[in-house]
Amino acid sequence: MGRGSCLACLVRRVLLLVIGALAAGASGPAAAVGQEAASEYCDPSAGFPFDPIDVPAGGSGSAAGPGIRERTISVAGRRTRLLESGPRKGKTAVVLVHGIPGSAADWGDLLPRLGNRRTRAVALDLPGFGHAEEAWGLGRTPDIGAKFLNQALRKLGVRRVHLVAHDVGGPVSLEWASHRPRRLRSATLINTGLLLGYRDHSLATISRPPGAGELFWLGLNRAVFSEGLESGQTVPLPASTVNRWYDDLDRETRCTFLETYRSGSEAEVDALARRQAEVLARRQRRPALVIWGADDPYLPVAMAERQREGFPRARIEIFEDSGHWPFIDYVERTDRLVVPFVRRAIRRNRR
Repeated sequence: MGRGSCLACLVRRVLLLVIGALAAGASGPAAAVGQEAASEYCDPSAGFPFDPIDVPAGGSGSAAGPGIRERTISVAGRRTRLLESGPRKGKTAVVLVHGIPGSAADWGDLLPRLGNRRTRAVALDLPGFGHAEEAWGLGRTPDIGAKFLNQALRKLGVRRVHLVAHDVGGPVSLEWASHRPRRLRSATLINTGLLLGYRDHSLATISRPPGAGELFWLGLNRAVFSEGLESGQTVPLPASTVNRWYDDLDRETRCTFLETYRSGSEAEVDALARRQAEVLARRQRRPALVIWGADDPYLPVAMAERQREGFPRARIEIFEDSGHWPFIDYVERTDRLVVPFVRRAIRRNRR
């Protein structure tokens, strides 16, 4: 059985466990939630029995470390975590945008390597993720995410962007770039980018239906979350990373997942990517590096080649023995590609 189908099995397993508990009249969170209560799951005024009991208060710990500064900023009245490396100011910056599940902390290795004495590098938590302020019902379309990103860059005084993105960070940041193409100076796309030909994966499929999606995320616990992620991996993910992701997976973040997966149909996601590609392809000399794990069960490797529809000169590197997180699977291999690529792009733009 393939990894994608194994992941689908785990999705069905969680949902069946929850539905079974409801049918049996068991006690605890699952039994307390019927179809009517499921509609209350993403109501911020609702508390127990909806909040997961195995997520620590306050979420994961600090991401500050060697070469990384951590602080909180306010973007359009909403507080979020910012991680920085290199100079504190500068109109040119490497901007790293995380995916699902995750936060700015996912860039703990690349961030300090990209930031140096002359180069500013920044990463922030998107609303609803990591240590960002709660964002119930904010909406999760790429357009909304792009507006938040633009407000954050304005707050930081960043005008010229060398982008590094993963997963949902791709469509969000490329939506920002498609409206400001001159400001995007280079793009590093890791299992993301233009989602041309997008098809829902198992998590998206189970999250879309009202009621069923809430029941799935309600029933998800740490053990099944870890098992589900590993079922789609060629290389085992570090336990510390998986636990950090789960530590941030409170009910509000789970509802952020639901909003994200419900924000557009397959056809709408594809149409958005086509529009983005049409705009971005006009600057044919823009440097781009595409890294893709061949065994990705969420965004198939066939998408890698299609990034050239928006970045005609893109260099494409396929990690044959990797899944959705090649920059976590193979840290040094990723560093050897990304760091020199970004540094060359920055030098070129300084001329």
